[in-house]
Amino acid sequence: MNMGVRHYKRHSHGGERGQVAILFALIFTFMFILFAFVMDFGHLVNTKINLQLAADSAAYSGAAWQANTMNRLGMINYHIRQDVKELAMRTQVTHLRHNLNFPRGTEFINGGPQTPNTEPFICQQAHGYVSLSGRRYEPNTNLCRNASPQVGGLPPIVVPPVIASFDPFARALQAQIRKIADAANEECRAAADDNRILAQHLIDTYSRRTQFHAQQMRQIGDWLNEVGGGQISENDTHPIRKVAYESARRNLAFANRDGFQIEIMPPTGNEYLRLEEHKLNAAIFYVNFNVVGDGCVGRPNLIEFNDMVGSLTKTPEIITYFTVKLTSKPRMLFMPQAWVDAAFPTMEAFASAKPFGSRIGPDPQIDTLMPTANRPGNNNKMVNISFIPGERLGIMNTKLMALFDALHPFNGVPRPDGNRQSGWPDPGKPGNLRTVLQMIHSPSIFDAMFYPVFPNPNDQNDYLEPEYAEANYPDYLESAEPNGNIIQSREPTTARYFPVSGNRGEGWIKIDAKGSASGAYGNYSDEGPESHALTSAVGLPFINEGNAAEFGFATKDMIHSGWTPTNHKGRIGYSVKFIGLDALMGKLFVKQSNGGRGPIANKPSGDENLARIYH
Repeated sequence: MNMGVRHYKRHSHGGERGQVAILFALIFTFMFILFAFVMDFGHLVNTKINLQLAADSAAYSGAAWQANTMNRLGMINYHIRQDVKELAMRTQVTHLRHNLNFPRGTEFINGGPQTPNTEPFICQQAHGYVSLSGRRYEPNTNLCRNASPQVGGLPPIVVPPVIASFDPFARALQAQIRKIADAANEECRAAADDNRILAQHLIDTYSRRTQFHAQQMRQIGDWLNEVGGGQISENDTHPIRKVAYESARRNLAFANRDGFQIEIMPPTGNEYLRLEEHKLNAAIFYVNFNVVGDGCVGRPNLIEFNDMVGSLTKTPEIITYFTVKLTSKPRMLFMPQAWVDAAFPTMEAFASAKPFGSRIGPDPQIDTLMPTANRPGNNNKMVNISFIPGERLGIMNTKLMALFDALHPFNGVPRPDGNRQSGWPDPGKPGNLRTVLQMIHSPSIFDAMFYPVFPNPNDQNDYLEPEYAEANYPDYLESAEPNGNIIQSREPTTARYFPVSGNRGEGWIKIDAKGSASGAYGNYSDEGPESHALTSAVGLPFINEGNAAEFGFATKDMIHSGWTPTNHKGRIGYSVKFIGLDALMGKLFVKQSNGGRGPIANKPSGDENLARIYH
C-alpha cells in the first residue's frame, strides 16, 4: 500500500511538470506572436511614414524645378519689358530731343523750369543731320524746332519782286534770296520722309525682338507641360520626371524599395501652365516735311502697330503645381510576405507642392501707361511705361526726359546731335553701350515690384545677399554685361536639358535675337547681348541710393523686397511650398480671367480617390 501510494505521488508530480511546459509553450507562442505583431505593426507604420516622406520629397523636388522654370520665364518676360522700355526711350527722348520745348539736360534734372509741353513727334533734322538722300545739314540747322504745330513750320522766304529791271543791285539781291529759298526748299525735301522710315524701322525692329522672346517663353512653357502624368520609371528622360523618381527612390527605406511605384497625378487638361500673350495697341508719331510755297511745313503723322508683344502672363485659372502618388507593398519583419500580399492593402501616399511667392510679370492692366490692346478705357496709343505704380507720366516725366537727354551724346554746337551716324546711342558698337541705354534697361520701382528681376550675378553690389546671387540665377539662362560680353556664370550641376542653343552653346537660353535688320537704317537698334544687360541704375551718372527713387529707379533694397513683407530679408523669384490635395480639389479659389473668383481649372487627376476622399 505504502509503496503504491508513493508511486502514485511520483506520477502526480511528473504530470504537473508536463502541464507547466505546455502552458509555458502556449504563453511563449502567444507572446512571440504578440511581439511579432507589435513589431510588424510598428514597422508598417514606419514604412507608411517613410513612404509619405518619399512622396513629399518627390513632390517638392518636382515643384522646385517648376519654380526654377518660372523664374526663367519671369526673367525673359523682363527682357520683353526692356524692349518696350527701350522703344519708349527711343521714340520719346532720343528722336524728340530737337523739338520745341524739349527739357534740356541738367538744368531740368535739378528742379529747373516747369514741365514743358513736349510734342511727341519723331524729328531728327537738326545740327548736321545726314539724310538718307546723302544731304548734310548745316550745324546750326534745326527744322524740328520749327515743325511744331504751334509754330506751323518755317515762315516762307519772300523773294521780293524786282521793280526796276535796270537795277543790277535789286536783281542780285533777288537772285541771292532766290538761291537761299531754293537751298532751304532742297533741305526741306532732302529728308521729307526720313522720320516715317525711321518710325517704321523702330516698329519692325522692336516687334521682332519681343516676338523672339515671346517664342522663347512659349517653348519653355511647352517644355514644362511635357512633364505629363502617369507612372514614372528610372528610364524617364524629362528632368522633372527624372528628379521626382530619384528623389522618391533615394528616400525610401529598404522595406519599401521592392515593388514601389511612383505616379504623377497630371492636371486636368495636362496643363501645368498656360501663357497669355498681350500685344501693344500703339502708335508712333513723326513729322513729315513739305515745301509749301517757299516755306517748309512740318506735318505730324502717325503709324499704328499691334504686332509688338508687351508681356506674357499666366492664365489665372491654370495654376502650377506638382502632385505625385507612391505605392508600396512593404516587406514585414516576421509575417510571411504571402500573408502581407493576401491580407494587407497596398500602401499609398499622396503629396503635392507648388511654386509660390513671385510672378512671371504683372497683369497688363497694372501698367496704366503701356498702350495694351483690349484694355477698357485706354485710348492712349503713346508708347510709354510706368516707372512707379499708378503714376501719370512715365517716361514723359520732365525730370526723366531731361536725365536721358543729359546722357545722350552732344555735338560741338553744343546741342543734341541729329546725325544718325554719330548722335544715337547704338548697342551695335562693341564695348560702347551708351549710358542712356544702360539706365533704361535697369529695373525701375515698377519693375522691381512686378517682375522677378535677376541682376548681373557677378555684380555683388546689386544684391543684399551676395552669397546667393549666383546660386539664385535661373539655370542655363544667359546674362551679359553692358559692354556686350556674355557673363561666364557658373555651369549648373544638372546636365543641359533644354533643347536650344545660345551664345554659350547647347542648352543655354539665348539672351539676344539674331540680327536681321535691313534697309536704310541697317542694324540701328538691333538686338545684341548688351540689349538685355541688367544692373541697378544706382551708380550711373546723377543717380545714387538717396535719389534713385525720386527718378523712379529701384535700389537693391527694392529689388529684393518686392516678394516679401516689409522689414524682412529679400527673396528673389519663386520658392516652393507644400499644398494639400483637399485645397487643390475643392478649397483653392483663384481670380479668373473674367475678373471673378472660382476654382482652378486644372485639378489633379488620375486617381478616383482624389475626388472621392479629398474633395
